[in-house]
Amino acid sequence: MHYALLIPDVRAHIFASIKEDRQLGRCSFAMLARTCSALSEASLDVLWSELDSLRPLASCIYAANTLSSSDELTIEANDDTRPNFSIFDKYAHRVRKLDLSGQQRFLRRNGGYPSLTEDLGALLYYTLNSPLLPNLRHLAWAPGMGLNLLRHLLGPHLLSLKIPSHRWSSASTLFALTKIPALCPKIKSLTLQVHSWDGHIDSELTQSSHCISRVIGSWPKLEELDCNPMTFEGVLRLSGMESLRILRLQVNTASVIDLPPDSLSFPSLHTFQFQTDTLDTAITLMKAMKSFPISLKIDVFAGRSRRGTCSPEIVGVLLGLVSRDALYHELQHFSLNLPFLLGDNPENVSEILRPLFVCRELHTLSLRMSSPFTLGDDDLETMAYAWPLLEELELIDLRPRVATHTPPPLPPPPPPLQQLNPQLLLPPITTTGLGQANQAPQPQVVTVTIPHHIPMPLPLANAGQANQFLYPPAFTIPPPVFPVFPPPDLFFPVRSRTAELTFHGLISLLKLCPNLYYFDLALDATKLDDLQGDSPGGGVCNRLVKYARLIDSPIGDPEVVARILFDILPELDPLAGPNALLAVPPQHLPAHNMTPQRWNLVRQRMIDFRHNARHGTPQPVSEI
Repeated sequence: MHYALLIPDVRAHIFASIKEDRQLGRCSFAMLARTCSALSEASLDVLWSELDSLRPLASCIYAANTLSSSDELTIEANDDTRPNFSIFDKYAHRVRKLDLSGQQRFLRRNGGYPSLTEDLGALLYYTLNSPLLPNLRHLAWAPGMGLNLLRHLLGPHLLSLKIPSHRWSSASTLFALTKIPALCPKIKSLTLQVHSWDGHIDSELTQSSHCISRVIGSWPKLEELDCNPMTFEGVLRLSGMESLRILRLQVNTASVIDLPPDSLSFPSLHTFQFQTDTLDTAITLMKAMKSFPISLKIDVFAGRSRRGTCSPEIVGVLLGLVSRDALYHELQHFSLNLPFLLGDNPENVSEILRPLFVCRELHTLSLRMSSPFTLGDDDLETMAYAWPLLEELELIDLRPRVATHTPPPLPPPPPPLQQLNPQLLLPPITTTGLGQANQAPQPQVVTVTIPHHIPMPLPLANAGQANQFLYPPAFTIPPPVFPVFPPPDLFFPVRSRTAELTFHGLISLLKLCPNLYYFDLALDATKLDDLQGDSPGGGVCNRLVKYARLIDSPIGDPEVVARILFDILPELDPLAGPNALLAVPPQHLPAHNMTPQRWNLVRQRMIDFRHNARHGTPQPVSEI
């Protein structure tokens, strides 16, 4: 052991580097826990700090209280034997975050079929201390599970509680909800999604709304709330919470239709996000707000039967309400999602967003539409003049792309190992004859074997067997899977984009908005007129943009496009948004003008330019 490992900063740097490896990071921590005495405890803390299932904890109970017979069958320990909690106690106090909301993810990753009730029943089979996880800080409950079982996981140190979906029951829900605040009084972040059942009568609706509001109000230091008030009284009660800074609501017409204008006042609200069924409902809620926070997100999830009135004029009314107090509040972040058609003809995005031009402090703008829209270079320049502080810009067409090609057939899977010619199989490494000097050196063949799993070491509780380890199936690391590549549309979910913008418009945006660091726009990268010189950007250079989405756009000459992008955005990489481009074999890419293959060529050329610039190797202009 090197003494440098005892320095906290060095250890933090090592752990941060391991965490970046999403594929083998947990495997590396498991190895450190087994082999490095200086980092063993800290590695165990990391491995057990976040769980997405109760199965690892239940395995500690199974392993310590089940005996193995000679015929390799398990039998239950004798009732006279005192339960062994030593393994469970060694790891339970390390758990800081438990997310049970995605059990399906756990099933897919581990290939098993754990049951939450089975695992929780194992933990409650014996008399354990309550709460089961004394240092738990964040808990996400499983959708649809009863709230009475939740009490065994609630503790005084819990800061975040998420109940994503629960069906209201007049008896059990009312009983369980009223007990929660006393069990975890320090909650600062709460998600409480309680839905009414079909046939919910008005009296029960009023009772449930009053109960939920009273429970939410029991936490005086609540800062973040995600809920779905079922009546307008429930919405009104939320506005009196002075500590609330982040609010997410799911509302419909019935829950806001009776809200009086200017009746909602949130003194400390910083972020307001809400989902609604129609534009009319959104307008009603906006009219009830006395003022708006600096961050606002509106998501209209209208269905076929609940579209209401949909038109550019109604959207303009909504945006007019958002900007009505622009002189008194500084709207900095705005997002609008309209997944329905506003009309049959394409609409100009700049005209739709014109009411927001008075919001000079806007930093982030995201507009997602299913209606076709247009946006030219002059329109983008006008928007850039209106929002000089813009940092993020997303104008996304949500319409699905129409397939213009037939994906090539997938190659057949490789034959099983048994069907291969035995003479073609490489022999494994052997140590025979390594010490014989006179033996002719043989070429070494390296055979790499990926284990099915690397078990997590759990030391036995027996003091006389300190060097022995028990390996319950708590942490199973599956081997890397290298599937046959499907068509690229699965990797690149390209959208139907309206590409009127050119690089001229993008250069104007970068010039007028120097703080821009991300954009998602549809560019027509086939129009490269007057951009093939030595300095195509005309001196405009933005080093803040490191991520942008360009792979949906049509593209001309990849070499010219790469030089333009490297001149105006020298730090840009990758070109597929925040997530890096995936390595797709060229033979599986369709041959048309929108293929990611051409953008892959652009990215590779930009990497070459960046490498040559850093090592002082100039690129001749003749290569253009």
